[in-house]
Amino acid sequence: MNILAKDIPYKSIIMRCDAINSDAYSEVPECFSIVKYNSQMKAVWCEIQKSAGQFVGYIDDDIVAYFEKKFVYEKSEIEERCFFLRDNIDGTYVGTCCAWFSEKEGKLVPVLHWLAVVPSYRNKGCARILITHILKYFEQNCEQQVIYLHTQPASYKAIKLYNDFGFNITMRDSYGDAINEYEGAMEILKEVMRIDVYKNICSSVIQ
Repeated sequence: MNILAKDIPYKSIIMRCDAINSDAYSEVPECFSIVKYNSQMKAVWCEIQKSAGQFVGYIDDDIVAYFEKKFVYEKSEIEERCFFLRDNIDGTYVGTCCAWFSEKEGKLVPVLHWLAVVPSYRNKGCARILITHILKYFEQNCEQQVIYLHTQPASYKAIKLYNDFGFNITMRDSYGDAINEYEGAMEILKEVMRIDVYKNICSSVIQ
């Protein structure tokens, strides 16, 4: 959701993965490692999200407050479901993503949530590594459940990546309190995506 481009209008996009394409998986190379969240990493999460273009205009205390409200609560299991990608060479954290859950029709559904990679590590396969890790988590813990995510047109590069893994834009489906603005979003994507990528995305749209 977080590969952002400036000046692209916001519209809410819901994507759903009915069957994971494991051919898109990328294993963690030796120069990186996946690290689980611990109580000292709130600031790390906030810094990665800010660097990725989220929370523009917010002060750090407000971002931490948002994180605590959304992720740190009883039974959230954040230590088991929020992950970070670390560069083993210099020890910096370069990306994050959560294997989260949201309510849909009275049941919990798995959600690939708050993917972000710092700008200096984009186009190096970091997002693919994180998505792979999250989907493997869901394969192990949520067998045969469909997986959702929420994104926007400014994340058009991420949308193409999500599609590689088997996520498809939905026309009407949604989850939790997420709004589906399919028609408006597709009009914007048509303007910002390469035509061949846009056509491929359109061909895989689901209800």
